[in-house]
Amino acid sequence: MSNSKNPETAERDLSPIKVLLVDDNTFHRGGVRRYLKQKGFHVFEAGDEATAWQIASAQTPAVAVIDISIPPSPDQTSHTQYSFGLNLAERLKDTYPTMGVVLFSAYEDRGQEVFAMLHAGKRGLAYKLKGCRPSALLSAIHTVRAGRIEIDPEVQATPPSLLTDVLARLSAVERAWVERVLDNLDGLTPREREVVDLLAASYNTLGIAAALGITPKTADNHISHIYEKLGLNELVNSAPHLRQSSVLAKACLIQDLKARGTK
Repeated sequence: MSNSKNPETAERDLSPIKVLLVDDNTFHRGGVRRYLKQKGFHVFEAGDEATAWQIASAQTPAVAVIDISIPPSPDQTSHTQYSFGLNLAERLKDTYPTMGVVLFSAYEDRGQEVFAMLHAGKRGLAYKLKGCRPSALLSAIHTVRAGRIEIDPEVQATPPSLLTDVLARLSAVERAWVERVLDNLDGLTPREREVVDLLAASYNTLGIAAALGITPKTADNHISHIYEKLGLNELVNSAPHLRQSSVLAKACLIQDLKARGTK
């Protein structure tokens, strides 16, 4: 019997998932670090924006867990009115769009700043209030790593109000295409839906292949079938000013918000 591997199957990377934990409260950070290590994560730590950026640039973690109120550098203190954690999150998402980001805050009213990132098309993003259960943090980490969003239901701007705002920002042409995608998302297979979430989170073919343990050729085939099923192949000729990935990302955002608004 041959021991050769199926060329259409790629092995997943079984090394521990890298998580960057950023919080200037060493007591809180220590508790989260111990919990994540118990769950098998490889944890890097920082207490300020500058140090966190250096670590992220060197280690490229899969997920960053960031307190919104952190100081900009090691020799300064944090101020609740300045969102250096959000600055860091935006820099990370702009530079490493597939990196998942979980934002923590002790202040509910910081939700609007987080939602601005969603309006800008960011995916793989969660917003949690400090004091949530450890299991909720674990869930958020897996959610953002899969390219999806998660908003704490207790924040002042609820998912339904955010959904209304997102819809209002769509042009008439864009909304028609987004609605078309939404009408067809449920027709995808579970594997195709995994690919969709990664596409919406800015993963390229190689990234999707690595994340799902498949070959790039298989990932390309999935993407082709998905665009055909969702009707996005026609976008190039019918609305060339719109990008397939952008329409797909906004449709996924709206579906996530609708799902969380009904819970």
